[in-house]
Parts: sequence; structure tokens; C-alpha cells
Amino acid sequence: MIDRPVTANIADASVTDQTDLVYAAEDLALGDTGRRFSRWTDVAAYVDAVVASDWWAGTFPHAPQEVEVLRRSRSATASLASRGSAAIAIRDGSWTSPVILHELAHLAAPRDDDHGPSFAAAFLVIAREHLGFAAYGALASAFAAAGVEAAPR
Repeated sequence: MIDRPVTANIADASVTDQTDLVYAAEDLALGDTGRRFSRWTDVAAYVDAVVASDWWAGTFPHAPQEVEVLRRSRSATASLASRGSAAIAIRDGSWTSPVILHELAHLAAPRDDDHGPSFAAAFLVIAREHLGFAAYGALASAFAAAGVEAAPR
């Protein structure tokens, strides 16, 4: 399950906000995909393993090689990323690889465009590497069906 209230349905033609479309597409494609972590130390270790990898450095040379991982309370409404401080904050109860990778995609995107085309492209690349080809295909298909723009890489 993705880490915030779903406010859009990709079949709803009135939804045009890219952020809502991204979230709806992620929910559709990645709902039960990936790992669920039960210990905070495992969350932090997973982030460290992703951003310290040769793959991360080669794929996103402008992205931080060290990321601070902060824990948010369960009452927080969502997880988040801060490009300026190279940090992600993961909400208690949302300790899944898709949520973590979503936040890392904000740091990996070459431009700070919230959930815009550069974010979507970065998340697709990260999903393929860390969630597998089937999850990547499902996410790419859901993005296309929803009209989510992904910048060419």
C-alpha cells in the first residue's frame, strides 16, 4: 500500500493533477509489491544499501550518496523527501520498499518537480532495479494509463 490517502482513481477522467495520478497509479500497480520491514534498523539499512550502491552512483550521479533517514509518527499524513537536506522521512506503518523507493526517487530526479516528469522517470528506473521487471512493467503501464508524464532519460 502506498503511503497516503488515495485521492484519485486513474479511471476518473476529471483527475488531471499529476500528483494524484502518480499516487493512484502506484496504488494500482504496487499495492502489495515489495518488502515490508518490521524493524526501523532494517529500513535505514535498506536506504543505505540503495544509495551506497554502484548502480545508484552510476545511474543518478547528481543524487546524494548519503541520505538521512528520519522516522515519522503514525499520525503523520505521509512520508516525504527533502532534496535540500538529502533526507527522507518515512511514516510509521509505511515501512515498505515501494514507499521508501518513492521517496528516494525525489532525491534521484534531476529536477525538483514534485511528482512531475523527472520524478516519474526516476521512480520507474528505481522500480525496475529494486522491485523487478514485473513491478516496473505494472508501474509503467499504470503511469501510461493514468496519463502520468515521465521525462525521457
